[in-house]
Amino acid sequence: MVTLYGSFFFGYCIVAIVGPYLQVMIRNFGYSYEVVGSLLSIYEIASIVGPLLIAAYIDRTQRMRSTLIISALVTSFSIMLLAYINHLVVIAFALITLAFFFRSIMPVLDSWANNQYDGNSRSYSYVRAFGSFGFVLISLFFAATGLPDSTRNSSIAMWGMGLSLVFLASILIWPRQAEDKTQQEKEKNTNNTGGPWFDQAFVIGMIIICLNRFALSAVNSFFSLYLVEVIKSNSISLMHAIASGSEIIAIIIAGRLLHKKKVLPVHLFGASSIALVVRLCLYAFVPTLTGAVIGQLLHSLCYGAFQPAAVYFVVRRVKRHRRTMGMTIYTSVGNGIPAVIGSLVGGVLIQRFGYANLFLSYAGFAIASLILSLFFLSTLSTPPLEEI
Repeated sequence: MVTLYGSFFFGYCIVAIVGPYLQVMIRNFGYSYEVVGSLLSIYEIASIVGPLLIAAYIDRTQRMRSTLIISALVTSFSIMLLAYINHLVVIAFALITLAFFFRSIMPVLDSWANNQYDGNSRSYSYVRAFGSFGFVLISLFFAATGLPDSTRNSSIAMWGMGLSLVFLASILIWPRQAEDKTQQEKEKNTNNTGGPWFDQAFVIGMIIICLNRFALSAVNSFFSLYLVEVIKSNSISLMHAIASGSEIIAIIIAGRLLHKKKVLPVHLFGASSIALVVRLCLYAFVPTLTGAVIGQLLHSLCYGAFQPAAVYFVVRRVKRHRRTMGMTIYTSVGNGIPAVIGSLVGGVLIQRFGYANLFLSYAGFAIASLILSLFFLSTLSTPPLEEI
């Protein structure tokens, strides 16, 4: 399983570049907030469609390794385009290809890990936490060295392309047994394709997740700009390292609690929503470095406890033979649709009303997610479709 840990580690090293710096790269070309928001929306729309198509292909063929190899290569190429060509059409094309393939990497890795561990949430939480460790390590390295230069797209791209190629190398050394097991999984589930492949709780859970992730989109899409333009700090990598560092322990604890059936996913969804309201209010009312640090530490609940709960929820609410599709729906629809709308609306809100109103208005969606979690508590507590 060493190769699996390595793939998660280097996969999230790429996230440490694309996540915090994508919005900065677009802004460096001199575009307005509204244009940045619109371009990020194009990226998020493609992030919905592309991974769903790739997931359907993988569920049909189980060719995870070759798909990840292509994804790593296209990710590197797309980052290169974003660095060197300042033309709206080319930028949009690069964002679309990046969304199709880069955003497919994580749900495929999640699906592969759950296949290898047979849905064991505790084992998954360890490998997922190791991915966060990779994110933290590279972010701390950036913070300590001042790299990459956030004012130069070429500097950002050099690291993004390099890390993509290292991730590619980690996939190339996957043992043959890994693909043999995914093929066995396909054959084992050939006769298990009758009836609906998801249940009612899955649909309700996706709505709750969408509302929660819509609220979080204010952070994911605009926190880096908020940090630079409101707090007057360039500590982008350090702030993201603080957030990801706080999530590591939360991921492990949540995985163990879920495995021991001490909590249900819906309980952690609710805790995430409460923490998200507090976090957004901090950014709105305490626009200081201290407020930002405290808000980033709340990422432990907003995402750290949320992610293993969501994976645990999906794995048990869809049938095995559609697990990659289920994980991709969570990633692309549960996270993608909110990010599309959140980026588009958020850019307009910042341009016209400022960052504080953005954060306060988006906190309302976290409250809505909490209310739905409480209202549908009994439905979300019913026996799962798949027992692991």
